[in-house]
Amino acid sequence: MIIAAILFLIGILIGLTCNFLAIIAASLAMTLVMVPLWLVRGEFGFFSVLVWVGYLFALQSGFLVGGYVRTEDDP
Repeated sequence: MIIAAILFLIGILIGLTCNFLAIIAASLAMTLVMVPLWLVRGEFGFFSVLVWVGYLFALQSGFLVGGYVRTEDDP
C-alpha cells in the first residue's frame, strides 16, 4: 500500500512537469525492476501480476491527476 501511494505521488509529479512519454518510461522502468525482482526471489505468480497492475494503475492515475491540475481553466 505504501509503494502504491509513493507511485501515485510520483505520477502526480510526472503529470505536473512532463508529457506522456515520461509516464511511459516510468511504467516501463517500474516493470523492468519489479518483474525480474519477483522472478529472482521466486515470488512471481498470479498475485504478483495483480499487484503489478495495481502499481501501474497507481502510477498512471497519479499522472492523470497531475495533468488535470496542470491544465488551465477555460474561460
